[in-house]
Amino acid sequence: MRSVAFCCSLALLMACGQTNTPTDIDRLEAALVPDYRITTIDSLVDLYRKTAKAHPEDHARCATYLSRAAQLQYAHKGDAVSAVQWIDDVLGHHAEGQNLTVPVGTLAHIWYAYMYKTQAAIRLQPNAIDKMRAQLEQHQVWIDSALVRLDKEMGNPVVENKEKARVFIEIAEAYANIAEGKNRDKAVDLYLMAAGLAKTVDNPNKALQMYYQVAEKLPQHAKAPTALFMMGHIYENDLNDLERARSAYQTFLERYPNDPDYTDDAQMALKQLGKSPEELVEEFQRLNKGE
Repeated sequence: MRSVAFCCSLALLMACGQTNTPTDIDRLEAALVPDYRITTIDSLVDLYRKTAKAHPEDHARCATYLSRAAQLQYAHKGDAVSAVQWIDDVLGHHAEGQNLTVPVGTLAHIWYAYMYKTQAAIRLQPNAIDKMRAQLEQHQVWIDSALVRLDKEMGNPVVENKEKARVFIEIAEAYANIAEGKNRDKAVDLYLMAAGLAKTVDNPNKALQMYYQVAEKLPQHAKAPTALFMMGHIYENDLNDLERARSAYQTFLERYPNDPDYTDDAQMALKQLGKSPEELVEEFQRLNKGE
């Protein structure tokens, strides 16, 4: 009842022209946190935008409020078109000297939606997509900042917030896609980081997708053996798909027979594949007896 009463009070204030103050925004943000109701989000987004419009020369305020509006509009309403427009306003008119972690992080998350052609991104126009990529390439340092922030929010080393982890994985994948053309090492590190996190939060299929980007698309890269071995490991231990695990381990040994880190492990994995713990204990005992 409290949040409903607050929203009614806010609507009355807006009707009387008594809004656009930091106090109004603080109160509405406090009301938003417990439940993220769409009506509350709509009121807050509207207030952010009206406040920014009323103070166009206050670049810090405009950057903060428009960025928050874009993040809410995309994260909770799936409206990538409006979010991209508002972020474009931030980057085009209010960016100098500002912390751009939120707008650029949100833009990278929208790029992920574009990569997979999700419902949120299908209405984006080609010129908006081209501009979005250019902005992300220009502001990569702020994507790094967004990942650092999410890393703290999700919990490290123990992941406590899986929703933040999901967003981290998606932004990291989008960032890897952006970096791949000019900085392949950076892209590989991002794919492997996202894959490792996906495995940690019990999303082995997503982890496989990320390892595949390195193992199969960049097989000559120094870290490709790690990615290919981990694919076998996930098939074996997380998905119990022994045939695909066998194929991955065999492919690993064909491609990287002298790999110093994983060749022995791949050979051992093939020998033990499909055997029960009891069978492995018996085999270990026989080896100790010299049989």
